[in-house]
Amino acid sequence: MRKIFLYILSIISIIIIPVAITASILLTLAVNENFYISVIESLNLVETFIETKNVQIEKDIKKEIEKKTGMSQFKPRYESLRKDYEDKLIAYTSINKNEEFDKIEKQIDELDDLKWEKSSDEFKDEDDFDRFKKLKMTDLKNALKDIKEYRSKNDDQIDKIENAMEDAKDKFDDADDELKDKEEDAKDIIELRRGDFMNEMYSDISKVEPALTEELNRLFIEKELKSVIKNYLNFMTTWQRQKESGNIYESRLNVESGMIENVKKISIPPLAISLKVKVNENGIENEKNLLSEVFVEKIRETPGLKSPWVLTRIFKLSDSWIAETAGNTILKGTGLTMADGLIKSDAIILSGEKAENFEKIMMVFSAAKYTPAAAGGAVLLFVILLIIAAPDKKSGMKVSGFVLKYPSVIIVIAGIAIIIASLKPGLMIPQIINDPVNSAFFDKVAFTTALHLFAPITGVFFVLSLAGGILLKFGKKKKEPA
Repeated sequence: MRKIFLYILSIISIIIIPVAITASILLTLAVNENFYISVIESLNLVETFIETKNVQIEKDIKKEIEKKTGMSQFKPRYESLRKDYEDKLIAYTSINKNEEFDKIEKQIDELDDLKWEKSSDEFKDEDDFDRFKKLKMTDLKNALKDIKEYRSKNDDQIDKIENAMEDAKDKFDDADDELKDKEEDAKDIIELRRGDFMNEMYSDISKVEPALTEELNRLFIEKELKSVIKNYLNFMTTWQRQKESGNIYESRLNVESGMIENVKKISIPPLAISLKVKVNENGIENEKNLLSEVFVEKIRETPGLKSPWVLTRIFKLSDSWIAETAGNTILKGTGLTMADGLIKSDAIILSGEKAENFEKIMMVFSAAKYTPAAAGGAVLLFVILLIIAAPDKKSGMKVSGFVLKYPSVIIVIAGIAIIIASLKPGLMIPQIINDPVNSAFFDKVAFTTALHLFAPITGVFFVLSLAGGILLKFGKKKKEPA
């Protein structure tokens, strides 16, 4: 009975311990603003923008090449003509015995050039060598004569196959010339694009990217954006307080259904993100627009740019009414507006099913701070229970070590595999995103997110596997001397 209980307890432990620890890690990350900031900074948004635009340029070039040359449709026809010519050439060479004929002619030439050497051990004297050479030459010429007679006898069939081969060769030569013309057209398009104005601009952006990324991270992501994320996480992790404050409530009027009934509502703080950042200059803190002032200054400080005036003009316009009008057009329908460097929303009210689901998330997030202690307590509790339930202390340590080590090893391997697979998720699931531009960005997001999620999970379970290994070591019974 005790063994059955130990067996059942071991199975429960193998399931609950990994689930509890994984949930604890994920929830701890989910309620920590530093996790989101780390992910966003690791994306290198300016660099990712450049890479995405480069992919876009490559896509446009391929599209233009295809439009002018029709290469994708031409290539299969070209390959078909090439294969047809090669097959017919092999057939002609075989039936005409070209290889045999050429080989014999080569041997005749080599034999004709062969001279007597006194030191040779193969022949008694020069007369013996001459007799051998004459006999061998006769055999080779007879073999050559046989091939000529064979060709004469099968002249009609050989001519037919040769004509087919020549016809296939002419068609392939024409296709080959056409391919070269198309390749020249493609090269011209690529060369033209290399000198393209947009290419120069993206080249300039790549040079100034490190400085822009540093300022973006330091002044905006680590301050403004971090503050916004922190405020929302603070709201989502204080479910009871928000309920008491009246931000989570029930209304008798259901606007969606038009009926008078109890409906859950949640009032979420409005979003406000400012592009105006505080910059310390000689001990004086000034407020500047990140794009139109900070970025412009960095561009002007960067040497070797081809068209710096273009970049400065673009970023200077970012806080103009033109940019704001364009921004508001893009944001239309999202509930967001842009004015004076500030992106903001109206009051956000969730109701009905959305509010109920959001409240459940808030309840889980509010309990997240207790999960590390709960997961640690669960591990400790199960280890103690397994040791108590075992027949003896060493057996208990052995079972506990097994429960901790081997599931942890599996999770460590799985975590490493997921991180590696996330380098190119499109290879694993090619249908995720077909567009190469979006795919390049998705690959970056997938790897960065996977690394930040699974690196801590893999690390914790690696430590847990070591702890399990130690318990297994202590749980081994010492062999009694014979």
